[in-house]
Amino acid sequence: MPKTLLERDAAEHAARMFEPDRLDPGLTSQTVTSEDPLWDPAERFVYSLFRLSGFCAESPREWVEETQPWREDSCLHVITEGEQLVTGVARTMIGKYQELPVSQFTPTIDIPDGPLCEIGSLAVRPTQRGLGVANELHRTAFQYGIRRGVEGFVFLIDQWMFEFFESHYGLPVLALSPPREFMGGVVVPTAMWLPEMMQQLVRTRPNVFKWSIEGFDAPTIAKLELPILLD
Repeated sequence: MPKTLLERDAAEHAARMFEPDRLDPGLTSQTVTSEDPLWDPAERFVYSLFRLSGFCAESPREWVEETQPWREDSCLHVITEGEQLVTGVARTMIGKYQELPVSQFTPTIDIPDGPLCEIGSLAVRPTQRGLGVANELHRTAFQYGIRRGVEGFVFLIDQWMFEFFESHYGLPVLALSPPREFMGGVVVPTAMWLPEMMQQLVRTRPNVFKWSIEGFDAPTIAKLELPILLD
């Protein structure tokens, strides 16, 4: 930990100037629904990594069956090498808290009444973990939720990831309830409320904010009432 004022100032400046790793230009990002031919390979990819880690039960069709109740209304954010080689996947589901998988945890904090976006099924090919794949999956998931007018995001993550989101990316993550065992591991049910998330990024991680809304044109930013960052 920095001890002197100079060291603290340098650490704060480095944190403020932080920029997320970007997706390798040889990889492609897209969002698919269950009718897309890429859906089945993406589901099988998630299943293979989840089974390896003991996070899901065995399935004859090689899908994570624990997500079946929410599958019809979900999208998959998929990163491929070439046209078909899946190298990263995340799932998004939009609904009120009680309609999402995270509702299996009883919250100990207040929850907005409106729609939330749950991000789950995050899986990245081990050989691609240095290429910004996880960053791009989170960004496409965030943008998907923002465009649909959600009030916040929820996820089930490891404690180290909770702390990493908070310290590294400057995200205002909140624990919805104490950690507990879930699908083969101990997870923290986590939330971020959208207005606070955007305002905090503008103040403390401006480069992360710009990266998070990259591709939004001015009319979209105005329509969504997103903060304006003056360079």
